[in-house]
Amino acid sequence: MARALEKSGNWIGWAFFADFGTALSLTFGYMFSRPVTMQYPDKEKWLPYSRYRGHHFLTRDEKGEIKCVACELCAKICPCDCIEVVPYEDATGARHPKVFEIDTARCLFCGLCEDACPADAIALGQQYEFSSYASRDLVIGRDELMRKPGKAETGGGVVGARLDTRDAVRVETDEPAGYDWWRNIRRS
Repeated sequence: MARALEKSGNWIGWAFFADFGTALSLTFGYMFSRPVTMQYPDKEKWLPYSRYRGHHFLTRDEKGEIKCVACELCAKICPCDCIEVVPYEDATGARHPKVFEIDTARCLFCGLCEDACPADAIALGQQYEFSSYASRDLVIGRDELMRKPGKAETGGGVVGARLDTRDAVRVETDEPAGYDWWRNIRRS
């Protein structure tokens, strides 16, 4: 029995040593290769995939009205308690949110609010560039959520872009789809 364990121990040791050698060769290969740097946001910008979970947005129906019926399911299911919904009923008896606020500083962007909504009123979109020096600026209200861009149609590439900071910080691009940035990464 001891001989069998001794033989299997040698074999397992050599297998781990071979894996260790492969890992070291990959590490040293990257160490001495040309670095891959994305020139964000001055010259390049990443286009998110359609499945990307970025900033929240509220959707509208065919008439242009907000789809939200203020059922508060999104607020109840939220694990970090960052959504606040205050409902009201209009003259016709339809429910709408009087207040719909999301504190993006506390949000996990897990998508549970999107899954829980029975009216498909809230969704996570493509915007990933939002930051602020004060956390009170990261509380987004109903009207601003309705102006946010929706889901990305295509994505996953890098496009040439130009950073414009004259009026506000904007990234402008003319390309609808970009190149596959994975092609720049060296493979073993």
